[in-house]
Amino acid sequence: MRGGRRRLRSSWSTWPSTGSSALGCDPGAGGLFTSGGSMANFTALAAARHRHCGDAVAAHGAAAHPAPLRVYASTETHHSIHKAAALLGIGRANVREIPVDAGFRMDVDALVRAIEEDRAAGAEPLCVVANAGTVVTGAVDPLAEIAAVARRYGLWMHVDACYGGFARLAPSARPLFDGMAAADSIALDPHKWLYLPADCGCLIYRDPEAARPAFSLDADYTRVMQTEPAEAFAFWDYGPDLSRRFRALKVWMALAHAGSRAVADAIEGNLDCARHVAELVDASPEFELLAPVELSIFCFRYLPPAARGGSRSEAVEEELDRLNERIMLALQQAGNSYLSNATINGRFALRGCVLNYRTTRRDMQILLDDVRRAAEEAIEEAA
Repeated sequence: MRGGRRRLRSSWSTWPSTGSSALGCDPGAGGLFTSGGSMANFTALAAARHRHCGDAVAAHGAAAHPAPLRVYASTETHHSIHKAAALLGIGRANVREIPVDAGFRMDVDALVRAIEEDRAAGAEPLCVVANAGTVVTGAVDPLAEIAAVARRYGLWMHVDACYGGFARLAPSARPLFDGMAAADSIALDPHKWLYLPADCGCLIYRDPEAARPAFSLDADYTRVMQTEPAEAFAFWDYGPDLSRRFRALKVWMALAHAGSRAVADAIEGNLDCARHVAELVDASPEFELLAPVELSIFCFRYLPPAARGGSRSEAVEEELDRLNERIMLALQQAGNSYLSNATINGRFALRGCVLNYRTTRRDMQILLDDVRRAAEEAIEEAA
């Protein structure tokens, strides 16, 4: 069984670049499974650091490098990037947060300015992290433009596609991911949009051999004796783990049972549900959409009659924040529908994310009805 497990791990890690090229990866792409997106992001930054710094930092630590390193990520980037920078000795302060546009996508002109400023100041640009579905609003950064900037300045390009990457399977969303294949590494979470249970993350390298020196060490107890490719694949040469769970099995079983077309149809249905709820929100004076819906995340808030129409004072905005927080708590306690929270342009938002293949448009209507009831309860309790 051990050999079969290794073949499954190895064959699925190249699945995005074979068959239908579902994620648009190059034929030589490959990678490994991880515990989740945070470890995938950490591993990618480790590979990026080693390509830039070489063995000196690996052998002697960050002090062996003569200049501070810079990682570039938008203000909407998941905090695991900052954590990885801290753990790798790059430093959280050296993650430059790039502003976003009205759609919460990275401002590429601001990225270029930041790189130029850092180079002039003696810092060394290392990596740019693009988002293929941000955690708060689901925004997809302009990947092709960021890839061009990375090539221009010699940066490692990493795409955090943990939430949104598999949406490329859905025809209506596919153009958003143009340029993703140019990335040096892509982090994915099959336990999100492949509808699998946690834990199951994945990291894809465009050129696996470019990442291998960051992790490969000679030890007699890890020496590979086999010569057949699937048996000879040493996953510990491409990431930090030596022991790990058999994560490939559930991914393989899901794809073997349902097929990529069924998964794509399910994702398309999730996207449609999010767009539908956005239409319902826009059509109702009771609600206000706070961010564009790009994938399956939607952020909105409830407006009581006194707050509908016209401009609002800061005091009214603060009361809306408090009211919508109470609505969210009442909704969660009722147990019929679930929304989390987000901060959008400084305001409290109700955040929904459609990631279940059973969800329908009717569920979106039920959700808004539940929000209305929770709002009535919250207003009555406060009176």
